[in-house]
Amino acid sequence: MTNNGSVRVAVAGARGRTGSVVTEALQRAPGIELVGTLVRPSTAPDEGEFADLNRLAATVKPDVLVDFTVYPDSKAIALGAISLGIRPVIGTSGYTSSDLEELRAASQRAKIGAVYAPNFSIGAALMMQFAKTAAPYFGHAEIVETHHTGKKDAPSGTALATAQLIAAAGRMQRSSSEVVKVQGARGAEVGGVGVHSLRMPGVVGVHEIRFANDDETLVITHSTSTRSAFVAGVLRAVRAVKALDHLVERLEELAG
Repeated sequence: MTNNGSVRVAVAGARGRTGSVVTEALQRAPGIELVGTLVRPSTAPDEGEFADLNRLAATVKPDVLVDFTVYPDSKAIALGAISLGIRPVIGTSGYTSSDLEELRAASQRAKIGAVYAPNFSIGAALMMQFAKTAAPYFGHAEIVETHHTGKKDAPSGTALATAQLIAAAGRMQRSSSEVVKVQGARGAEVGGVGVHSLRMPGVVGVHEIRFANDDETLVITHSTSTRSAFVAGVLRAVRAVKALDHLVERLEELAG
C-alpha cells in the first residue's frame, strides 16, 4: 500500500484481449495505482513494462499482480508473485485442482492473500450461485459453454467450476446411450453433470445450464457481450485481496 492508501497494482498480460481492457479500467479506478505491467520476455518492453517479474517487483513494488496471461505461464507467475510478497489476482483459465492446491499451500506459507476466479463477471458468479441453489431440486443437469476460437482450454473454467458446484449440491444422474455413433457426441461428464464445449468466432463467452426432472426444465443462461464485464469483479478482488491471508477461489467468497 502507498502512503495515500491506494493499492499499487501491476498487470501481467496487459497486451492481451482481456488484459488490455482490465489495464485501462485499473488506470481509471479510484484508490488504485497502476504501477507497471509484465510482458513476455520476447517482447520489447515500453516505458512501464517489464519482461522480468523480479525486476518489476524491485522497481515498482506492487501490492497486487493481476494476471490475464496463459496457462501454464500464469501459474509460474502467480507462484513467483507470492514468493516476492505480491498478492496475485488470477483470471487465467486452465488451472487444475492440483494447481490450486499448490497456490493455496504457497499462500498459506507466505501468509498473504491470493484470488483465483474462474470468471470475474458478476453475472457469471450469480449464475453459479443460482445453479448451486437449483441443484438439489433436479436430478439431471447439462452445461453448454461457447467461447471464441482462440480459447485454449476446454471446458471453460467457469463450466468446470459450475459442474463441480452442481455435483456437490445435488445428486445428478446421467442417462447413457446404447449406441454412440460418433465418439464424444455426449460430451464430457463431471460428477454426473454433462459438459459440452463449443468454439466459434464472434463469441466472447456464453454458459447455459439446463436442469431437468420428469415434470419440468429450468434453464440458466449467462452471456458476456464484452470483456468489460470482467472489470467490476477484478476491481473487487484487487481491493479485497490485501485483507486476505489465504487463497480465495471464487468471486462470491470475497467480502465487499
